[in-house]
This record gives sequence, structure tokens and C-alpha cells, in this order.
Amino acid sequence: MNINYSGKNLLFYASVFLYAVSLPFSEFMISLSAGLLLVSLIISGQFSEKWKKFKSQPAAQLIVSVFLVYVFGVFFTKDYSLALYELQKTAFILVIPLCISTGPPIDYKLFRRLLFSFLAALNAASFVALVRLIFRDQLAINEIWEILFVSHIGFSFQLLLGISVLINELYNHRPARKTIYYLLVANILYLIFFLFILKSLTGLVTFALLLIAHLFFVIRKIRNQRWKQLARVMLPVFILSGFFYVGWCVHRFYDTEPVNPALLPEKTLNGNLYHHEVENRLLENGHYVRLYLCEEELKKSWEERSALVYDENGENGFPVSATLIRYLTSKGLTKDSAGMSKLSPEEIHFIEQGIANHIYTRRFLSLYPRIYQTVWELDVYFKTGNPNYKSLAQRIEFGKAALTIIKKHPLFGVGTGNWKQEFIDAYSVNHSKLEPVQYGSSHNQYLNYMVKFGAIGLLWILFAWIYPLFLKNKQHFYPAVILLLTLGIANFSDSNLEAHMGISFFVFFYSIFLFSETQPTPE
Repeated sequence: MNINYSGKNLLFYASVFLYAVSLPFSEFMISLSAGLLLVSLIISGQFSEKWKKFKSQPAAQLIVSVFLVYVFGVFFTKDYSLALYELQKTAFILVIPLCISTGPPIDYKLFRRLLFSFLAALNAASFVALVRLIFRDQLAINEIWEILFVSHIGFSFQLLLGISVLINELYNHRPARKTIYYLLVANILYLIFFLFILKSLTGLVTFALLLIAHLFFVIRKIRNQRWKQLARVMLPVFILSGFFYVGWCVHRFYDTEPVNPALLPEKTLNGNLYHHEVENRLLENGHYVRLYLCEEELKKSWEERSALVYDENGENGFPVSATLIRYLTSKGLTKDSAGMSKLSPEEIHFIEQGIANHIYTRRFLSLYPRIYQTVWELDVYFKTGNPNYKSLAQRIEFGKAALTIIKKHPLFGVGTGNWKQEFIDAYSVNHSKLEPVQYGSSHNQYLNYMVKFGAIGLLWILFAWIYPLFLKNKQHFYPAVILLLTLGIANFSDSNLEAHMGISFFVFFYSIFLFSETQPTPE
């Protein structure tokens, strides 16, 4: 940055850079950076000039109007403490565009340095995460997202934006030196690789849809007819390959052998009676969970090898017995002392950690376990109606409750702070099997908007998010379009614009893209 900037302007620019490099590392530093931006706005004074500048920026006014929708919803609120919490969560929508649109200008050179600072921080955070993954046993890391410093969903959005920035650099600023070109290509591949390592379904599905859309546009621009024909063949192959892989995963889950009740053994090797629930259709790796079960032997054998009590709940929220039975089933073992004898000490430790299937022990290096877990959750949910402690199944219940509320309040919603009680009432009306401790709002941003502000509020918010891109003539700026599409797709599965990482990331970069010089000034 230019050392000749005044102290007040220097605070603004330092805050912007601090914000960008904090995104992959620390939610606290993001909030601190936003606070420093606000301080820079206040101490720089000239409020009448800033007000004039803001009034001349309809794009900024539209974005800020989203926050004003939340403020307007407070007037219909009974629970003011929850309403104030909602305003606090979404304050980024007010502070960031206001500061950036009225603050000192961000010229093209500074803009590029800002993007590359973010990329450097993103690469550094992902590299540290890989190191943590390698030493996961020593660091007691049980889940893949624990290698990160921030939310895994939020980080996946940052990866997608980083990829788009690098692609834009290759297209519009093709490096003269081949070494730089290859480094940029390698960086794109590395970030994609890390996205798959992370295995965030929201991030991967969003990436797949963006890739398909991107390929459609690329094919149109290919001039060589031979390459164009090849691309036209490869695109459907790519799409169908994804469907075939998911289909294969589902088929593998349900690939079971017929069960003849008359041929099932009555007793274990020790002479104790087996319990066969033939009518129970729950599965693990194509094996029926409630066959070959002798809990008398299983409990005794388990408590001889583990300090965890057989009948108590484990780390995953389910009884240790249920996790043990599922794990043995996943390996095709009988649920008795004979099956227990075939488990290694390492596998006993896995079960103690709440790992219910031996497939999940490979979860750090394979995508299949993540897909398997999703199929299993849906299978159990549709067979039993029990959504508890199952991420996707719970989201279905959340969505059902949201639709119940929307039917009662279709136009203007329930207000900013009333949603919590409305959801509790909706779960009761729907006779949901969700435990009260699992209650939550919809993990769908559009449904959440409709619950709080109705169809009219949703339409205005969508207009206020999208139209600024055209007002500022940035609809051809690739990273800005990708940013908007990323959140637009991901918001179907998460309420990203009401979560700290989602809203702080999106509003910051959307404001930067809209109110900075994203193209060099013609000489």
C-alpha cells in the first residue's frame, strides 16, 4: 500500500486487507476487522460528503436495504431479545457495504493485491489444515472439519472463490512467463483437490453445478470444431459419470442377499439364543442390522474390552450398543462373542469414538464414506421416521416445519424475532419425531427469508442482492458472478446469509467487487 496515505485512510486500507486474510483463519479477526472498518468510517469524518456519496450509490443502498428488512421485521416481533440477536448477526449487511462504498477508493492495483493477499491466506490455511490432517492422530482430530480454523462450509465457499479468481487471472491476465502460468494452473488444481479432501457436500454439489454451467459457456467459445465436438461429448460424459457414481453407491448400499428365516441359526457358538428381527430392514453395507444378535454375549464381551458402558450413550449421541451392533454388521460379523473376538483394539477405539461403520475409518481419504453416510441417514429416516442426529434427515424436518409456517403467513412472514416459537409450534403440528434439543430453523436461506418476511420480503431481498451487479456493470466480472452463483446454489441447503462465516464472507467480497476498480483504467 502507498505509504503516503493519510493515517485515517491507512486504517481503512489496513482493515480491508486484515479482513481478507482473516477469512480463512479466524471468525474473531473477521469481526475485529469489521469493527476497525467502522472505526475508520467514523474517525475520517466528512459525514456530509459520505452521505452524498452513499446517496449516489444505489447499489449500496439496495444491499443495505436487506438489513432494513430485518429492522422492519422487528416491529412485528414479540421476542425482542431474539430480534436483536438477528440484527447483530446480520449487521455485516449494514456495516461492510456502507464502509466500502463511502470509504477511500480501491484502485485496480490495490484491488489485485487484495485478491492475491486473500489467495495467499487461503493457501496457507489449507496447507496448515493438510499438516493437521497428516498428524490427526497426535492432535486427536476425529472429524475432517476439525483440521480447519473456520466453518467447513464457509471455507468451501472461499475455495470456490479462490478458484474463480485464479481462472479469471488466467483468462484476462495471461502471464508472459510459462512458470507463472503453470503455477496458477497448479494452484487451481490444488484448491480443487483440497475441496474434495474437505468433502463438504454443500461445497462439492455447488462446485459440480458451477463446473457444468462453466463448461456450457466454454464450449460456446471454442472455435476449433474438432475440440468443440470433443467437449460436447465430454460434457454429458462428465455429468453422467457423477450420476453413475452416486447410483453405484446407492446400489452398493442396498445390495443384499435374500434372507430365509428357516435357515437362520438358532444359537451362537456358545449355545446362547440368537435374536433375529427378520422384519427389521435396517442395513449396514448390505447386511441386516438386527440379525445374528445375542446381546447377552455382546454386552459381556464388550465390557471386558472397553471402559464404556454398553447401555449408555457414546460420543455420537447414540447408545454404545447401537454403534457396536452397526459396526459389527458393517463387517458382516455376528453380534455375539465370536464377532467381538474378531475386532482389533484399534476397532474397539473407533467404536468408542462413535464410529458406527468400518467404512468411516477411511473417511479422511475417500469420498464414498460421505455419500454412504448420506444414503444411510435417508434410509433410516424413511424407514423409521426418526431424524435425530442425522444431518440431512433433520434438514428435511426443518424444511417441513418451515413450509408449515409459510402456509400460515405467506405474504409478510412472522417477523424478525418470532421464528423460534413458530418453529416449535410447527414441529408440534407436524408430529415430528425430532427431539426438542434438535429443533432449529430451516437450513435453507430462501425458506428462512419466507418464514420471517414472507414472499414479498423474499422477492425484495433477492432483487436487492442481484440487481447491484447490473447497476455497477459487473455482470461480466467472472469472480463476482461466481460468488453470487455459489451462494445462490448453496443457500438451498444452508442459511448461509444468516451464519457468521457465510454473511461476513459474501458481503465483504460482493462489496469489494462492486465498489472497487476490477478492470484496469484504459490509458
